[in-house]
This record gives sequence, C-alpha cells and structure tokens, in this order.
Amino acid sequence: MRILILSREFPPGPGGIGTHAYQLALRLLDLGWQVEVISRQDAADADEIAAFNTAQPFKVRHLRPVESTAGDLIYRMRVVIDAVRTFQPDLILASGRRSVWLAALLAPVLRKPWAAVGHGTEFTLGSSANQRLTALAFSRAAGVICVSQFTRQRMLRSGVRPRAEWVIPNGADDTRYAPVSAETVRAFRAQRGWEGARLLVTVGNVSPRKGQDIVIRALPQVLRVHPNTHYVIVGLPSKQSEYAALAESLGVGDHVHFLGRQPQEEVICAMSAADLFVITSRTTADGDFEGYGIVVVEAAMCGTPSVVSRESGLVEAVEDGSTGIAVAPEDPDDTARGILRLLDDEPLRRTMGEQARARALSEQTWRQRAAEYDRVFRELLRR
Repeated sequence: MRILILSREFPPGPGGIGTHAYQLALRLLDLGWQVEVISRQDAADADEIAAFNTAQPFKVRHLRPVESTAGDLIYRMRVVIDAVRTFQPDLILASGRRSVWLAALLAPVLRKPWAAVGHGTEFTLGSSANQRLTALAFSRAAGVICVSQFTRQRMLRSGVRPRAEWVIPNGADDTRYAPVSAETVRAFRAQRGWEGARLLVTVGNVSPRKGQDIVIRALPQVLRVHPNTHYVIVGLPSKQSEYAALAESLGVGDHVHFLGRQPQEEVICAMSAADLFVITSRTTADGDFEGYGIVVVEAAMCGTPSVVSRESGLVEAVEDGSTGIAVAPEDPDDTARGILRLLDDEPLRRTMGEQARARALSEQTWRQRAAEYDRVFRELLRR
C-alpha cells in the first residue's frame, strides 16, 4: 500500500501538525506502507531541512515559499500531480487547511481516494468565505479523522458533513520521551540554580493560545505557599517581551524563565526535571484553540503529571484526577489551586506521574495511533 501525505508543516521545525504527519509517516512504514510526504518546512534553515530530509526513510518533497497566492497554488498543484504520477499512491492524506483545499481541488483530476485530518483551528480561523471553503473541502473527503472529540464538535458546528468520520487522538514518541536519569535532572537544575526548587514547565509557542500568561498570573498565589517555585517556558518566544513585562509587573519576574526553542534532548530534560507540566491553552478571540495536547502525553512519558485547561482538546490527553488535573480556562485562581493541590501533596503528585506514564505507554504511543489509522485507511480502500 502507498500513501501520499500532504501536510501544512513538517519537521525539523516545531508544530503539532508537522509532528503528527512525521510520526504517522514513520509508523505507517513499520506497518508495511510506502510513504511520500509533501510539505512546507518553514521553521528551519535550508541546511537543517536538507540534512533532516536526507536522513528520512521516505521521500520528502519540500515546498518552497512562493510569494503570490496564485503562483503558490499553481506550484503546489504541479508538485502534487507529479508526485501522484510518479509515486502512484493508493491513498492521499491531507493535513492542514490548505492541504485539504488542495486535495479537494485536485480530486477530480487525480482520481485517487483521499482522507482529511481535522486538527482544530482550520474549522474556526479565517474569514467566513475561508470557513465555507473549508467545510466544503472536508465534506468532499472520503473520510475525516479528527484528533479529539473537542475538534470533532467544532468541525460539525462549522458545517462539515463528513462522508465518514473517526476520532483518533494524537500520540507521543515513546522511543524518545522517557524519564532521564536522576543525575541528569540534578545537572539540569544545578546549571540554572534551581536545586531544591519546585519547577513548573510549559512547552509551546509563547502566545495567547498557549496561555502562559495565565500561569504567570497564578504564580503570586503559588509563591505564597511555595516561595521557591520557578516557571520554565520552552518554545518560540513570540510574546516573550510582553509576558516578561507581565511577570515583572506582578513581582514574579525572578521566577519566570524563557528558554526559547530548545533541542529535543533539552525538552525531555525539562519535562523530566519538572514537578508539574502546566499548559492552560485558551480559545482566542479569532477562534484559535488547542485541538489536542501532544506535549501533555510527552510529559507523561517523562513521568510528569499535567495541569491543563478545560474547554479544549487538552482534557482528552489526561484522565482528570488520575494522570493530571483539569482547571477552568482563563482562570488564574483555579490554575493556582490545581498547581497547589499537587505541590502540597507529594505522594499524590508522584502517583499521578506514575499513572500518567503508565497510561501513555499503554494507550497513547504513535505506534498505537498509527495502527488505528492503518485500520481506517484499509477500510476506506475497501469501499
């Protein structure tokens, strides 16, 4: 079986849609599929992209940036048509809004069955015309796979009428994410002067959607009880200056640390060293929201429980009260209560961390998720 994956983004740069496409490509190879990928790879330099693509066990067709909208569309169409002609896929998988538009546009020409992945904000962001176009494109796919029930509900509200639908949550890479040694944790903390501190960690673009400002606003209450608490933020520093100013205005500037984008090894160290992983994503005014929470599962694989916000796909990455705690969205007070519940109860925090890792390994690996995709794809091809 051959599958052509059209993705909005792809490693080596960060991004949940790119991680999803990459991990699916790898695991489908293990299941006997032949795979090719077509994607932009904007969040990395040319040398990094070339080295990454060369190292992959499948072909990656890198889409270069094109300034004009019309020129970009024609260029993408040509790349996809050439890939279908030479690779002859049995199935096309489109991931990300523009990829779904492109697959729907080319479907009558390509005459190949295709499926779409619904991540979340493709159903809510953009103009009303773009949202109508998205609903039409998704409705034309042979099937739609959503990454959470939360995303599925948003999809249906947007007017998509899928011919067939499934929910397959995202996973995490258990071959990479695991607790590091106690010695490595000590070194990570000592290097930054955090010996004996309580560490809260968030991984993600520093942005309104990821909600790091909510955790910063919760810190004064946390520090009154645990004065040696530090909040460590890993990720693209898009809003770092604004959030650093917020921390200073609240008198917690010395307890908030922006590490910027870090290599995967450092991310794993941060997750392993954390007492809690905290991500309080919000739905923004323009409709951006968290469709799932891959980083929550990655932290769980490192043995760290999470505090996450409700009314998002994040809650589907945890079992509330067992592998993490769900708190009210946009609520620094409830966020502080959730954090303190676990910092105040070390046996409970450790138990939740153990349960989070056990669940992640037994239910939430990319291998397990890819096996679900494999079953769906084979069902589609039998129709």
